[in-house]
Amino acid sequence: MHLMLASLLVAVSAAQTPVILDTDIGDDIDDTWALAMLLGSPEIDLKLIVTASTDTPTKTRLVAKILESMGRTDIPIGTGVKTGSDPINQAKWLGDYSLDQYKGVV
Repeated sequence: MHLMLASLLVAVSAAQTPVILDTDIGDDIDDTWALAMLLGSPEIDLKLIVTASTDTPTKTRLVAKILESMGRTDIPIGTGVKTGSDPINQAKWLGDYSLDQYKGVV
């Protein structure tokens, strides 16, 4: 009985938690750190990343470049409604990266 219970607990703890990240990435560094943490957490199954707030197309480009550089183009990206054109703080690193370069699904 104890062996069966222990096997069940191992199976439950080994299961990944599905996550959708809704992010305003690019304004401050906190969302970039959060994305990096999620990508590095084997217990997380990142199903989708959606950009939100202000210049969402640029933020989608940023997410795509990060995912590509981490070898994780298997994660789809959604672009939220654009509500402004404020420049993002990570624009210099983003450079002229284009979504045409991204091998994943947007």
